[in-house]
Amino acid sequence: MPTKPTCGSQGESTDDMMKLILAIWGILGTIGSVVGFVTNATAIITILGIAASGLIWLSAAAVALGIVITVGAFWFDRCLADPDGKEACTAGVINEIVKAFSSTAEQIFWFTAQHPKVDVVVKSLYWDEVVQLALFVKCSGKDESPIISGFYHSDQVCAVGLGSLIGAVVGGVVGIIAGVAIAAAIGCAATGPFYILCLIIAILVAAIVAAIITLIGAGVGGGIAGGIAGTDEPLSDDGGNVLHEGDYVSTFGKLITSGSMDGARVYWFVERTVLHGRSTGSPQFSFTDPDANLTEDACPIDVVIK
Repeated sequence: MPTKPTCGSQGESTDDMMKLILAIWGILGTIGSVVGFVTNATAIITILGIAASGLIWLSAAAVALGIVITVGAFWFDRCLADPDGKEACTAGVINEIVKAFSSTAEQIFWFTAQHPKVDVVVKSLYWDEVVQLALFVKCSGKDESPIISGFYHSDQVCAVGLGSLIGAVVGGVVGIIAGVAIAAAIGCAATGPFYILCLIIAILVAAIVAAIITLIGAGVGGGIAGGIAGTDEPLSDDGGNVLHEGDYVSTFGKLITSGSMDGARVYWFVERTVLHGRSTGSPQFSFTDPDANLTEDACPIDVVIK
């Protein structure tokens, strides 16, 4: 029997998506620096050549743009990116099926939705695929048995992502205009001891209003696009049989090291699924179950024998 992989981190893993988002919002942090600069000023008519009142427009535009770019980054990552990977086949028992839009965050911010995922406790024969180029090994709660996750492409997820991006752009434009209009209604006097404080409040109000309306636009756009696309069919094998937890399967597709999965090896995406029957056990599964009961899978011999 091959050496059983150690569960958890295998080295320094990075979430590329999170790094991008942090970079985007790091840019927005400069708005805070500008506000701080204004606070320390006493009689500023222009700042770096920008009229002080123009900072209201800048803050609203920066926040709206940051949200639009973030929404677009999620859509690109989920639906347009084509990471390098290895064509592979593994087999085991389905430990868990996670549907799209199943988490609280995905139900609030639809553009963050991930494609549906199937976690398979693989046979010990395929442990090499679990650890090769992996920065993290996911395991079941029983015997710490290694898992390979497989993502199934969802047309609904991609439709919602694109709709959210379009809605965010429209909402951003409306949000900037509305934010500036509401901030202007505060009516900061051009002079006086409270001018700086009033200007800061106006900047924050413009940014907050722009952010809220941009996010509302993303939600509306995603909802409309998702409704048009319709709900995805239940995950199934090549013969149209619906997959369930406890099913024995062989999975074909491109294995990648996924930053969004802590650096674990995953299928992006599953291209073929072959069903081999069903286990009499229940999650969480041990690798000993498919080892004993799934003696013949659908993976070709040249995949099994390296």
